[in-house]
Amino acid sequence: MPRTVLVIGGTGPTGVPLVNRFLGAGDAVTIFHSGRHPAEFAAPVERILGDARDAADIGEKLGSREWDIAVCMYGRLRAQARTLAGRTARFVGITGQPVYRGVALPTPESQVPLPVPESAPRQYDAAGYTGKVAQGEDQLFEQHAQGDFEVVVVRYPGVFGPGAPMNHEWAVVKRILDQRPFMILPHDGVTYFQRGYAENLAHLVFLAATHAQAAGEAFNAGDEQVLSCRAVAETIIAALDADIELVGIPAPFCPGVFPLAEKSSVILDGTKARTLLGHQDVVEVHEATRLTALHLRDNPPHSADLYPAGTGKFDYAEEDRIVARWRAATAMMMGDR
Repeated sequence: MPRTVLVIGGTGPTGVPLVNRFLGAGDAVTIFHSGRHPAEFAAPVERILGDARDAADIGEKLGSREWDIAVCMYGRLRAQARTLAGRTARFVGITGQPVYRGVALPTPESQVPLPVPESAPRQYDAAGYTGKVAQGEDQLFEQHAQGDFEVVVVRYPGVFGPGAPMNHEWAVVKRILDQRPFMILPHDGVTYFQRGYAENLAHLVFLAATHAQAAGEAFNAGDEQVLSCRAVAETIIAALDADIELVGIPAPFCPGVFPLAEKSSVILDGTKARTLLGHQDVVEVHEATRLTALHLRDNPPHSADLYPAGTGKFDYAEEDRIVARWRAATAMMMGDR
């Protein structure tokens, strides 16, 4: 029997493949979104335009309607949960790995034991969004306990793939397109940071939304294998058949050049999703990285659609100065031997 599904968001990098999975299962899908990002789906969907960050607008636009499943991918999660209490059988809330205490510290400051399980300590005292994620999750599980709905929490990693605004891979692709002779790799690219290809994440969310045994659980999301930052860069270089040198330099000397390599090493434990839901990656991580590189090459993103925190800065004159100084210092030290 077809289910009724509400997806709050639905037009982002993981939203489109998720909606298409529900449509492929024969479900009737409604998306609630701002309309700022147009998207086409495999079949017709109902569209409700509104502000998912405004509690009053959420209540007004969703009215008194009910759905079998609600997947809340962006906006004010706690307001959405209050509005949908008693009006959906399953509420899937998308949060993220910043919920875990210590993962935001850069290399080498972070000392979080790896891999990070769902039971790891969560962050409550950070400023801004990061400090609110755990509070939002707590509210969802309280509502689950009091019978408002069945809740499932999915904690996203760094999302990559077509349309991802935090696309770290663009830092490599753009330098190749700009025909740079080298690219700086902070910490020589030794960081292992959990990424998740959009198709893989959408598959996991679909499983979490539709499997009975997911009720009341939190799941880490992310690709089954985690590549080092250097491996990410090398995979992109090979995909684009490029000739660009990777120059390893300590991150304090080149801040903001390639944020992926400056992050702490974070690997999320995906055992629960694999054993409880049977999740497996739809696209293997090297292939996902290759496809992302080709897409970015053929569809260069507009700067307004990217977050500098993900892609970094592109001050090539400064990079030339940094590398020249580093090579001079290296030559001097080698000469002293």
